[in-house]
Amino acid sequence: MKKRFFMGMISVLVFLGGAGCARKQPELIWESGAGESGSTVAAKEAWQTEDTGTEDTGTEDTGTEEVPIIFVDICGAVRQPGVYGLEAGMRVCDAVAAAGGLLENADLASLNQAAILQDAAKIYVYTQEEAKQQGLSAPEQSSIAQQCSSEQTVKVNINTADIGQLCTLSGIGEARAKDIIAYREANGGFQSAEEIMNVSGIKEATFQKIKEEIAVR
Repeated sequence: MKKRFFMGMISVLVFLGGAGCARKQPELIWESGAGESGSTVAAKEAWQTEDTGTEDTGTEDTGTEEVPIIFVDICGAVRQPGVYGLEAGMRVCDAVAAAGGLLENADLASLNQAAILQDAAKIYVYTQEEAKQQGLSAPEQSSIAQQCSSEQTVKVNINTADIGQLCTLSGIGEARAKDIIAYREANGGFQSAEEIMNVSGIKEATFQKIKEEIAVR
């Protein structure tokens, strides 16, 4: 009797243990093998791939760099004298064009149209008569071609030249040109070309470079 009861209890325990194992069977998430359907494979790839997002790596368009504007005062023998705003790095010929061009009696020999413009510079365009009176133009020039051919021999009058004209001299920059103007204003002008060596920063070596390019009257 006890043996039957004991065997019966073992049978019950075996049955319950088998039922418990059946309830704990793991769930099939992805089916492996060649029999996978297209939707199954796609779903598997979506599940296995981590979505890290995308980062916008585009660069911001900052545009083109603006060119600084300088202001120059051009007057004398031009059609429309005045103050003009021009891009830095432009030349005297650009200022002449902005002022409507030269008058017919403008003296080209005394005007260096290739000189680079400086901010706040004043450009005076002499007439032919004024250039003769200042000793800046060769006498008896009868054509523009003759004036242009002699332009390279015209000297800069250091008693009347503005900053732009003085900057055309060899080794003379804007700061030194201002020193030349300050000296002549303080001393009533230069009496000789050699006197320019009295200006701070201009010594014998610099004078030797510019002595053929300058005049005092």
